[in-house]
Amino acid sequence: MVTVTSRPTSVSARLGGSGAGSIEAGAGATAALAGLASDPGFTPLEFMDAALAGCLVLSVRIAARKSGWGERLQSVEVEIAHIKAEDGPSRVAEFTSAFKIVGDFTDEEREALIASAHEICTVGNTFAAGAVVRDIAWSEAQ
Repeated sequence: MVTVTSRPTSVSARLGGSGAGSIEAGAGATAALAGLASDPGFTPLEFMDAALAGCLVLSVRIAARKSGWGERLQSVEVEIAHIKAEDGPSRVAEFTSAFKIVGDFTDEEREALIASAHEICTVGNTFAAGAVVRDIAWSEAQ
């Protein structure tokens, strides 16, 4: 029997009037948010790239297990690079995902794992399809 464990799906960011900030996941993980490019911590674009890279490595492992190849997968790495759009609004126009899949796989099997990972990855699918962003404004008086 499979036990499904859920995690909180919220993440919050905090930033003072100057300096670096922080990111905190509802599950408790924290990371430094760089307020400036020279600050330690992740920039928002690096967090976005990290979300895609993390989703894809997990998705390759899921795909390998679904294909019956889980024991053959020794490791997987994904490096994400992005190109910002030259026109407005400010956004990323393109992502490049470089996969290193270590294990006893043919080139065709590696390609199949990559294709399956893209079908599975929620982050990549969200980027490709777009998502509605809803804002809720509140003040200290609330």
